[in-house]
Amino acid sequence: MPVLVDRRSFLKRTAALTAGFSLARLGQSVTSPLRLAILSDTHIAADAQDEFRGFHPHENLRKVVAQVGASKFDLGIINGDLARREGLREDYAQFTSLVGPLAEAQPLAITLGNHDDRRNARNELAKRAGDTAAVEQKYVSTLDAGEFKFIFLDSLMVTNISAGQLGYSQREWLGQYLRALGPKPVIVFVHHNPDPESDSALVDADRLLAILKPHRAVKALLFGHTHVYSNDVQDGLQLLNLPAVGYNFADGNPVGWIEASLTTAGGEFKLHALAGETKDNGKVTSLAWRST
Repeated sequence: MPVLVDRRSFLKRTAALTAGFSLARLGQSVTSPLRLAILSDTHIAADAQDEFRGFHPHENLRKVVAQVGASKFDLGIINGDLARREGLREDYAQFTSLVGPLAEAQPLAITLGNHDDRRNARNELAKRAGDTAAVEQKYVSTLDAGEFKFIFLDSLMVTNISAGQLGYSQREWLGQYLRALGPKPVIVFVHHNPDPESDSALVDADRLLAILKPHRAVKALLFGHTHVYSNDVQDGLQLLNLPAVGYNFADGNPVGWIEASLTTAGGEFKLHALAGETKDNGKVTSLAWRST
């Protein structure tokens, strides 16, 4: 059983670790690769015995936390659908207890997905790494990490409805924010897949891509939601679909997480497949960034 961490202690620990991260990487020229542990779609329920399609999300997340803990990372990221279905407070209590060791080992950044609840997430989750952006009714943050800038968007439209949306205010903020940035490489995270043709994806995907593509400093967009691991590129912008930690929707897809190593030239993304289709476990995908 995981060690339960009370919310107040968890907040204090995470805040201290976030400050340490800023001191270590913020504003410095870092020649070594930036190492990330990237998780998505954990789908943690209040019931520790919850299962779907023969998968047990609680046990999967425990295994991933142990694997991540065996290495040293600069930043952990969990990219939406933290909760199983409706983002209940009890779901986040379980989630917090499970990811406690991650927050103790490195700063932890979080986005929200369609199975999350924004109010419960704000009230129950530990303080995220990064700076909160002034976007009304959204859960948006940015993080300056050495030679990289990270942007964490909020695509939650309605809890437990599959489709997602950034909305006008978030898109306006994003455009203004990118215009004010310099040439430092930017990596963007959002939960929903940017597929303009899918009714269950990001409904304003075309408008998001229209914002990102002209800004050559934006090197990659990482997303989850589909429970598929794949890579595409549009106008030089790398699009990486992250595997799910909780379960897959089809037998041919891995269940697991991504170990990333980033430099200003590109990134290496190593798949850790712990369930589902595991034939590509350990496979490294190398992505080159487009020129600025």
